[in-house]
Amino acid sequence: MGSQLISRASIWAKWRACAWVLLPVVLAAGPALAQQAKTVHDPLFGLFPDSGAPSIGLERSEFEVFRDYRPWERNSHWNPEVDEKDVFLVRLMHKSAAERCWDIGIGKGGQIYSMVSSFGEAIPPQTPIARWVDETWQMTTIYERLLGRDLPPAMQSMGNSYVHQSGMYTPTKEMRPFYSPLLAQETDPARRAYSVLNWGQVPEPSVNRSGVLYYTRYRDLGDGAIEVTYVVYNFEPEPLTNISPWGGVRTSVFPEQVLSNPDGSYRFWTPFSYGSRDCYVDMEKTGGWAAMTQNAADPHSFAIALVFGRNLDKHGEHWGKPRYDSGNSRHGPRDYTVQATSVLIKDRPGTAHLLRMYFVIGTLEQVAARANRLVPYTLYEPMDLTPQNTPLVPLFTRKAGSGSDVLTRVRPDAGAQPACLVYAYPVRGSRPLFAIRDADGDRSFVSTDPYARCAREPFLNPLKPGDPAFAKYEHRTLYKAYLRRTTWVELLGYARTECGAGEIPLADVPAASACFDPGECSKADGLFVRPAR
Repeated sequence: MGSQLISRASIWAKWRACAWVLLPVVLAAGPALAQQAKTVHDPLFGLFPDSGAPSIGLERSEFEVFRDYRPWERNSHWNPEVDEKDVFLVRLMHKSAAERCWDIGIGKGGQIYSMVSSFGEAIPPQTPIARWVDETWQMTTIYERLLGRDLPPAMQSMGNSYVHQSGMYTPTKEMRPFYSPLLAQETDPARRAYSVLNWGQVPEPSVNRSGVLYYTRYRDLGDGAIEVTYVVYNFEPEPLTNISPWGGVRTSVFPEQVLSNPDGSYRFWTPFSYGSRDCYVDMEKTGGWAAMTQNAADPHSFAIALVFGRNLDKHGEHWGKPRYDSGNSRHGPRDYTVQATSVLIKDRPGTAHLLRMYFVIGTLEQVAARANRLVPYTLYEPMDLTPQNTPLVPLFTRKAGSGSDVLTRVRPDAGAQPACLVYAYPVRGSRPLFAIRDADGDRSFVSTDPYARCAREPFLNPLKPGDPAFAKYEHRTLYKAYLRRTTWVELLGYARTECGAGEIPLADVPAASACFDPGECSKADGLFVRPAR
């Protein structure tokens, strides 16, 4: 994974400790008023279980979510050939006169593309052919069996089977970035949380499809502690082989790293050559966290801890021990120290997987103490989502474009009756229902196939009959979602592929059958929903 080249950007100059966030123009910004409003919860995000993690901060502080892009009170020294406006979705801020302040940029793919505090910008400066799709904090996974290692070297990218939360690489810097389509988002002031849902992307045009949905919730615990919870759902028939939060920091800002010991202390650990044997360690052999720091010998130097946990292998089934990987680029062309955790899962397609981790911002001494407190709240487990423990979402009919009907979660008026009910969470074995719109017209439709009208072309099999992998690449399609033939409007909910008690075929719902396009996936008569009462 990862782009190949990057120009080294100017080194970031240290900031004064968060003084800028106290400016009245920032405090008086519109989104602050939303904190006083009653939260309207999106039922799609009710699947996140509470962690029970304690609020770390004792001082008064504020958490704000800004949805409008405007120049920030900082200069991240991004690569001069990239534009931050392309990636911006929201800005999360922790503001306090007594605690360490921070500022996080969430990209359109749900990824963390900027992380700023007293040390300056922590996220690497980017490269024009991978703008905020590799050098970010994001969830990744892979269909290992499908990876195109058996293709000729020049064509192996067409067999890419990684799935990035962030989006796709752009082969040339002139191409518009394509970030993983946003399907839903929610701000929850009461929990000091922001949640986002995206359809993950194979990062290059490929014969392999992504059937991965990434749910992400960011929660402010106070005093530099940030809880990150992922739910990964795979609706393709091919199993995933791992779930792996991937990211890192600018080496120029944080040149050294410490790794925790099982007793909660820490040791200097700054490996090179990411992927070599000395660059990873089983989580159970650590204290459950690592920290990037400006000076490992100085407990008062700035640091960011990643809290990944110790005993994640007690949940579910694994191919091997969960591990932490890192690699320093101090002597390379990229201003990037990679950090990644990997849980090698035995995935049964149609099962949701939950993983929870934490960031802690502060001095090395502070983050060590706070990280040790948070280790017990890290978690990995497959989720048992069933029709019995999953709420229902009403779908309504609305007119779209030229007058055709399409389904929506938005009630068009107070007296409107639902057309049917679907499941809010990915119950075991279900398929997502997407509302999609043609980009070159006004026609909207519903499908369980996000590639239903995606740009594509036939794949010419380069292998000869008799090659062991010939059949694997015969009669295949090369998918090019980045050409934007469609717009992915929202996730409506989930329909089951087996009929249960009280369920009916989606084909029996007139509004659904009229606007349904199966693409290459389930037809409407093979999907089952609840009738409207």
